[in-house]
Amino acid sequence: MTITTAAADLIRDHLRRLKVPNSVVCLGECANTPAHIGEAVRRAPHDKEVLAMAAKAFESGPRYLYPLIYPRAHFLWLFTTIQGIRFAPAFAHSLHIRRAMKRGLLDVAEKGLVLKDANGTVVSPRRATGAL
Repeated sequence: MTITTAAADLIRDHLRRLKVPNSVVCLGECANTPAHIGEAVRRAPHDKEVLAMAAKAFESGPRYLYPLIYPRAHFLWLFTTIQGIRFAPAFAHSLHIRRAMKRGLLDVAEKGLVLKDANGTVVSPRRATGAL
């Protein structure tokens, strides 16, 4: 994977702010939590209900790719270093991200990061697939 200077700077900024010693970066997709999910959590429904609501919201709303920061010990001391940044091993990433990491490009997007495959097609964050 190739990382643009802007993407590397964004990741280093996250690492500085979080101050996790011996940190490793894992690329993960995130979404804003809709108000109805927050209300469901406050009402303390069964976990299955909240998970179903969260999954629906995640699939239908906008997604963002962010560097998720973990202690290196979470990954059995296995990591890949790219431009001085330690990344979690491929098996720790979702399949679509794993495929693009082989020869893809990690760049900065409007919010967070964007990962493109070798052809320049955006692989992550994935587009929303449906409505609530």
